[in-house]
Amino acid sequence: MGQARRPALKVVLRSGHLRRIAHIQLKPASSGSESNTRTMSGISSTNMLPVEFKRTERLSLAPPIKNYIATSYAEDPDVYIDDFRNLDALRGDIVVPDVHLVSLNKLLRYYGQLLYLGSKFPIDEQHIKICFSWYNSIGKESKKSVSSFSLNFEKACVLFNIGAMYSQLGASENRSTAEGLKRAAMFFQQSAGAFQTLQQHLTDWTLPSSADLNAATLTTLTNFMLAQAQECFWYKAVVDKMKDGIIARLAAQAAEFYDLAHQSAVGAGVFTESWLVHMQIKSNHFRAAAQYRKSQECLASGKYGEEIARLQSAQVYVKKAMDNALYKKASSYVQSDLKNLQATLEHSLQRAEKDNDIVYMETIPRIESLPPIGGAKMVEPTLIPDLSSMSDIVGPPMFSKLVPFSVHQSASLYSHKKDALVSSIINRINEATTLAQSTLSSLNLPAAIEALEQPIGLPSSLLQHSEEVRRQGGAKSLQDTWATIAALADRDNGILDEAVRTLDEEEKEDEEIRAKLGTKWSRTPSRDLTSNLRESAKVYRNKLNAAKKSDLLIGSKLEKNLHYIESLSLTKEELEASIPSSTASSTLVSRDPNVKQLKGLLNQLTANIKDRAPLVDNLKKLSASDDIGPRLVEAANRHEEIDDEQLFNQQLRKYDQFQDGVQNMIDQQEQTLAAIQEANRKFVESKQTSGLIREREEALQNLDNAYKAFKDITSNMQEGVKFYSDFQNVLNKFSQNCKDYAMTRSVDKKDQIAELQRSVTNLHVSEPQGPPLPPRHGGAPGGYPTSLPPSTQPGLYTYGQSTGTMPQPYPQGMPPPGTWDPNTPLQYGPNPYAQPGTQHGPYSTNVFYSTNIPGAMPPPMPTQPGGPQQYRPYGV
Repeated sequence: MGQARRPALKVVLRSGHLRRIAHIQLKPASSGSESNTRTMSGISSTNMLPVEFKRTERLSLAPPIKNYIATSYAEDPDVYIDDFRNLDALRGDIVVPDVHLVSLNKLLRYYGQLLYLGSKFPIDEQHIKICFSWYNSIGKESKKSVSSFSLNFEKACVLFNIGAMYSQLGASENRSTAEGLKRAAMFFQQSAGAFQTLQQHLTDWTLPSSADLNAATLTTLTNFMLAQAQECFWYKAVVDKMKDGIIARLAAQAAEFYDLAHQSAVGAGVFTESWLVHMQIKSNHFRAAAQYRKSQECLASGKYGEEIARLQSAQVYVKKAMDNALYKKASSYVQSDLKNLQATLEHSLQRAEKDNDIVYMETIPRIESLPPIGGAKMVEPTLIPDLSSMSDIVGPPMFSKLVPFSVHQSASLYSHKKDALVSSIINRINEATTLAQSTLSSLNLPAAIEALEQPIGLPSSLLQHSEEVRRQGGAKSLQDTWATIAALADRDNGILDEAVRTLDEEEKEDEEIRAKLGTKWSRTPSRDLTSNLRESAKVYRNKLNAAKKSDLLIGSKLEKNLHYIESLSLTKEELEASIPSSTASSTLVSRDPNVKQLKGLLNQLTANIKDRAPLVDNLKKLSASDDIGPRLVEAANRHEEIDDEQLFNQQLRKYDQFQDGVQNMIDQQEQTLAAIQEANRKFVESKQTSGLIREREEALQNLDNAYKAFKDITSNMQEGVKFYSDFQNVLNKFSQNCKDYAMTRSVDKKDQIAELQRSVTNLHVSEPQGPPLPPRHGGAPGGYPTSLPPSTQPGLYTYGQSTGTMPQPYPQGMPPPGTWDPNTPLQYGPNPYAQPGTQHGPYSTNVFYSTNIPGAMPPPMPTQPGGPQQYRPYGV
């Protein structure tokens, strides 16, 4: 009877248990407690610890860098006055940061500019001496300052503060809302990423001994931030009432992170007692929370003995956390979290033991025999991206125009050598492909086989080709694109003509007034100031002329194949009617061994030709990313002597693999073509033929050739449209630079004339006239202004943000900002385990066509090709 009644009693008791558990969970609690409220109204921000900022003093980087520019670059440092002002302003902004996204962006901007700065100047004890002093942030040595002349030390300290900023943003989030929890988890992962990025740089940055810039400390902070991010995921799962087993695994992983942080913190020996207590208590707390949730899963699945063992295990962990004398030194919020969990465990264990003694009478397993709870890792460090990915935050690099002329010359020479080598490799590939196609065409292959195999109707390959041509617009599409190319070419040439005409007109005006005023007109002649602009115009004109030659070649190719491409554009019925058919099918073709051999050889040749496209793509990618400039700049900054020829040869060895690959393809092609010609000779001797079959062969071959021409022309035209479209943007910028230059000269001319008029007016009260007066703006050699008034006058030319630098013919632009919004919170799905140009020969095998278009004001040395990624994980 007792056994018959037990199941009914079991249901009643479990139902009562659920009511009691629901009642317990209505108690207010902080985010660290397992007895959480449904509304999260009791969450406290103070049960998570942020990292304090490293402190520093204000200093100016400008004076020593000015001296270095004057002595090592032989330039006037005042030309870069705005760069110096902005650099010192950035440094001042990060001395006392506020906990705000604006301050985060300032830190990121300064850090990025330091990376740029390191590529220009050797800031160390031997060259540019700037003493950077920073106070330690972590615990026992927080009042001790560390100093170094190394720019790497400055970068490391700023990167540390970026991690600290993310931690403080995460801790300051309102985690009483789901959105606040998501943002906090995101910030803690970004904080972990900043500390891990810094740790990765420890091997290549030689840093002075510092408590918070060593591997053990950074490992601690990385794991600690991941633990707090994991805790956000855990609490979100609790509030969302996810399954107990899932919540248990999330808690177990949080405990693992806290435990790892505590272990490395003890080894670091720099953290204060409060940090160590916090980590240790959190680790034990979450191990207890994991066991508690696992016990609830056991209760739901009828494992009453294991339920009690889990609750007992949880109590052991709570006791470890509370029995330690250091427990009293923990924050009241952490203590409250643990006490709430302790109360929940005591109540649950009393109920479970009573029910088991009276009803279930299951054996309680030993705690050490319980299966471990595997963690569910939901977080990863979000590493600081490279400069190209956050260029919209960092902005244009300072001192971008400061490149030694020797570097510019060497980089240009290497670029020419590289382009010539790449062009020769691609030309060899194109010539080999052209030879293969012309050889097959002369043998009427594969049309001769198709005409015999299918004397009536259309071969399947031809139907596929025709369908592809029609789908892409056929002959009309090519004609429309050709018209677009012609219009774009005219527009590009017109923009360049207008820019050159602007320079010519300004120079003509300058010469006319010089002829009138003679020695009184002391301003620098226009021809001496526009040499770089004229040189750029010449480069652009040469590129347009080269493109025009390519256009003529592709126009000729289009005209030659237009009729057959139009035939391919016909419908299936129309195309079939246009091709001769023969009712006299050859019976020999089906059993001629030469045909089988010939078709196999044709397949080999086709596969060989297809393999060339990815080889060319990889070659172009390598060429586009092959920039020797940084190596040359680094050597120049270190006053390192480099043998250009030796360096170039070493750099160009990376292209040997492509030359070897092309040679192998050509050798295989020669062997295959020889075998094809011999097999075709035997095939021709043995096949039965007629006039209709010959006509059919010729028609099929012409259409096959037309399809290949259509593919080539389409590809070439697409590259042509891209070239002219991209080049138009470059030319527009160049034209605007020419107009800005002319406007600046016009304003300067009016100022000089006004000065002369005032000088003449005052002759009767002045001393006898001396040498011609300098311009009002003064400064630059030859009378060219080195500073211009702010652009309060309509049309006054200012370059970038600078109002005090001489307009240069080679400014370097930056890409537009990205679109990432950091306020977009992390997305939590129902699954809690979800882990959070240089191109060649497109128009002809004889034309080297480069899309590595120089900028409107090309920088003195080649830059990395390609735009930055539209990726903004850091900042607003």
